[in-house]
Amino acid sequence: MVVQNLPRILRTSRGFPVLWVHEPSHSLSHMALLSDCGSRDDEPTGSGSTHFLEHLLFKGTEDRRPMQVLTELENKGGDINAFTTKERLVLHASSPANHSRSAVDLVADMWWNSRWTDQEFAKEQKVIREEIGMYSDNPDESLLEAFEKAVYGQHPLSHPILGYESSLTALSSASVRHHYQSVFGSKPAVFVYHGPLEAAEILKALENRIPKRAYKTHKSSPSRKAPSSLRGQKEHEELKDFNQAYGIMGGRAPSVRHEMRWALALLINWLGGDHMSARLSMELREKSALVYDIDAHYSPYSDSGMWSIQFSCDAGQAPKVRTKIDRILSNPRLRCPGPKEFKIAKEQLIGRLLLAEENRLQNLIGWGQAFLDGHGLLTQQEIVDRIHHIPLTQLQTIAEQLFVKQGWRSLIWRNETA
Repeated sequence: MVVQNLPRILRTSRGFPVLWVHEPSHSLSHMALLSDCGSRDDEPTGSGSTHFLEHLLFKGTEDRRPMQVLTELENKGGDINAFTTKERLVLHASSPANHSRSAVDLVADMWWNSRWTDQEFAKEQKVIREEIGMYSDNPDESLLEAFEKAVYGQHPLSHPILGYESSLTALSSASVRHHYQSVFGSKPAVFVYHGPLEAAEILKALENRIPKRAYKTHKSSPSRKAPSSLRGQKEHEELKDFNQAYGIMGGRAPSVRHEMRWALALLINWLGGDHMSARLSMELREKSALVYDIDAHYSPYSDSGMWSIQFSCDAGQAPKVRTKIDRILSNPRLRCPGPKEFKIAKEQLIGRLLLAEENRLQNLIGWGQAFLDGHGLLTQQEIVDRIHHIPLTQLQTIAEQLFVKQGWRSLIWRNETA
């Protein structure tokens, strides 16, 4: 995580970790609680249980009714929200400085003291069912979900964050409550804060809500099982009622703790990052007009990772697009930048990281992620130096390792007339 002013690491009297950046003159407070519990930790409760819990955190506490949770901070000009990933549940809030203490109390109360009725559970079950349907109707989202299944098989990393409609129906209020108390409550977690509150004020507010048990930090959740190795090449086409074709290809990649993760991030950003001069965009869109859009992604997890290239195009062009991507990734001169391009690629990645620093809340969440991942926080200069010191040979090595077709997975969805 890139930061200019590194946070101090504090601990409550019960050992709960706090990352604190003090900015007395700042007119806003930003904060987040992160748990090392995500959708890969849903079993045996049932797929989708952590995401379901995310919804239920807003359904009341011992001291606050559901409507109070929803409106207390918003009525003061603040904002509160949450999201779930494969490995994390995050609750975050922002508020005007004069309401900072009450904002900390609210998020802490929701985190440790959530209570919900069976009626509230049933209502959220309907809401999440609609959410699952919405994602199913989105070709990009549903294709990615199918691709994760192809890459991770039966491993929990393949499970959709929202769960399946069948598993959603099987969940009960009691089972999610057990997940909250026994799984979510036992995972490593951290509170991060940026704003005018003094350290003592934050620690006191948290200690008023934290249950009376000690906390320990862990490098990773000990109950997780790493995915087995990926073998063989698999390509699959499926007919869908779409006007255009959607495709994705990729495979396994280094974990968030791997020494080559920065080199891969640099390579993926050069190949298909969110900029018009990315290699894949230039070759398939600007030069050939074969695709509407194309991008590349690297998703690192605690013990594995995934790289992917996703595109959409006219249905009849899908075979040409896949062939052209194959040619680029199999050619050492095309899949990696040359010496001059390599310098530009570094500046592009550094610039994007520096631009991201403008979002304080995103920075906070990044600090928490790095802490739970077991990484040290890096200053702006340290991250720039680290990228500048990546040798081109490292990109060439990792490209050779990842882009061998024996470990690829490829999915294309197109209409029947193509």
